[in-house]
Amino acid sequence: MQITSLAQLRETDERTQRFTPLGLGLDRMLTPESAATYHQETVAQIDLADAVAQGTRDAFERLRKIRAYGVLCYEIYTLVNDHALLVIEQALRDRFIHFHDGSCTFVHRDGHEKTITITDYDDVYKAAKRFPARRGYQLVVGRGPAAVEFNGMLDGLRKWARAAGVLRGQRNRRIEQVLATLRNSVAHPSSTHLLTPVDCAETLRDLAEFINQLWGVPTPGGRLYPAPVERDALFIGWNANGSVTLAPADHLSAGLVRLDQIEQCAIVRAVFCPGTRLEDPDLYYFDSRYENTRLPTEYLWGPGSPTEAATWLTTTSPTRDFVDLLDQVFAIRHEGDRVYRPMKPGVVALLDPADQSGHWYLVQADTPQDAYLHIRQILAAEPGCSQSGECPACPIEILDQGTVKELVGRGQLTPTCTALPPVFCLRDDIPSWQPAPLRTNREPAPRRRRRRRSNRHRGDVG
Repeated sequence: MQITSLAQLRETDERTQRFTPLGLGLDRMLTPESAATYHQETVAQIDLADAVAQGTRDAFERLRKIRAYGVLCYEIYTLVNDHALLVIEQALRDRFIHFHDGSCTFVHRDGHEKTITITDYDDVYKAAKRFPARRGYQLVVGRGPAAVEFNGMLDGLRKWARAAGVLRGQRNRRIEQVLATLRNSVAHPSSTHLLTPVDCAETLRDLAEFINQLWGVPTPGGRLYPAPVERDALFIGWNANGSVTLAPADHLSAGLVRLDQIEQCAIVRAVFCPGTRLEDPDLYYFDSRYENTRLPTEYLWGPGSPTEAATWLTTTSPTRDFVDLLDQVFAIRHEGDRVYRPMKPGVVALLDPADQSGHWYLVQADTPQDAYLHIRQILAAEPGCSQSGECPACPIEILDQGTVKELVGRGQLTPTCTALPPVFCLRDDIPSWQPAPLRTNREPAPRRRRRRRSNRHRGDVG
């Protein structure tokens, strides 16, 4: 090892200076002072909720503090990034102890229970080894009745967190699996790698979101576990030529909307954030009954003329609300050779009996398209797709299925409004249904049995 002097240790690493607020600088770089300030600012706003356990908080703050020294040693970003993945398990352990509050219970398949007093996670791990799933035991989540197989390690903790409801989002199930795989590759490395300050900052942000969500605090504007977003009244105007105008509803009352090319319009409650990550391009395909938009959009009024819309806004004054973007519930109808686009369960409950026929699936997903694609895949007998519960191949969970009468009887379809929205869609080229996919025969063709050749030598017949 070559000994480095203190003066050399204090020198700024040029590789870090190349990462600037405007991107990677190939022909320019930050000054040492600017680099130190900038790379600390990129993670300065990443904070943990007050409820987070002190051990997890200390581990996170230690990583954020050490990352600042990456301006002197570029390899620190990789070390911090990799160690952040290890903190995931520590956070799950701390949350488990806090959630179970001094004791946990294992239930056997025959019904008898074993309650264990726990003071730290070592007690939990020992109990998991005493009562493993192979002997018929499951961990009771909190006070029950849910129970999961639990081995005390990262995989068991992830299953527990999902069953306890402290993690949410269907797509996040996949991301959590990826994070667990990355964590395992760090704990049991087989190669080396070098990451950038950007990679490290993104991992710390994801870790903070994960930790905060464990303690029930979603992240405003978060990538993984976002807090509910605000919806406001939105004016949608269109004409027969396919032109669509979107504007905040109060712009109509203020005379800020051009009406010369608008033939009909409607008012909806939607997330309208043009130019941001929450921009929803599917607002141009809004349907009053089917879920065509990427983000949750609620019908309020229409269709009608802009004058009628302005009058309705003046007399009604629709309010804003907040909506969760994750774990939405959609109802999808399959009848004969048709698969209909997703609807809200509350709308299905108000449909005419003729439109309620067929087999219905209640699907929990983050977007309507995720739910719709899964139903089409199970109808096509795609391998790996589940007919019920969580799908291992798709970011969805089937909550229930059956006829409308059966679902109503189980309390799954409850009207959320007093009247059924009138039928209209901004685009005539988007059908409410598509042909159901054919069930393909994916079983391999049976092998032809080869005729065995006799080992006996066959001589010539004289």
